[in-house]
Amino acid sequence: MKKLLIFVLTLITYSTMTSQSIADFQWKNRLIVVFTDSINSQKFQEQLELFKNEMDGFNDRKLKLIHHLPHKKQIVLPEVSEWQDSSFYKKNKKKKAADFEVILIGLDGGVKLRQYRLVETKEIFDLIDSMPMRQSEIRENN
Repeated sequence: MKKLLIFVLTLITYSTMTSQSIADFQWKNRLIVVFTDSINSQKFQEQLELFKNEMDGFNDRKLKLIHHLPHKKQIVLPEVSEWQDSSFYKKNKKKKAADFEVILIGLDGGVKLRQYRLVETKEIFDLIDSMPMRQSEIRENN
């Protein structure tokens, strides 16, 4: 019985840790999370190519691109990480039937944009650049 209790507590702790991992970026990075149902999603590859051409802008805006499948996620830009277990998908993907969803999460952890299509880099950069925190960053850097 004691072993079962330890096992259950370990699972609960692990589940809590993985579900909070996206929140670890709050106040450090803005996130673009792309939800797909397949690791080989053609739409994701197209979205990735759009972003790869704008790495200076990505870094300047403290952006990270995360590819999120139903049960795991991977940071793809600016560097590639290992796949990690995650429950963020089922809690945050809005259109269950959509096979492609893009969300922008601000430094404060709030969702700033949600689209079900490819999103141009300029659209995201313009949105970020209009935000008060980004305006403050721009003033500090000048």
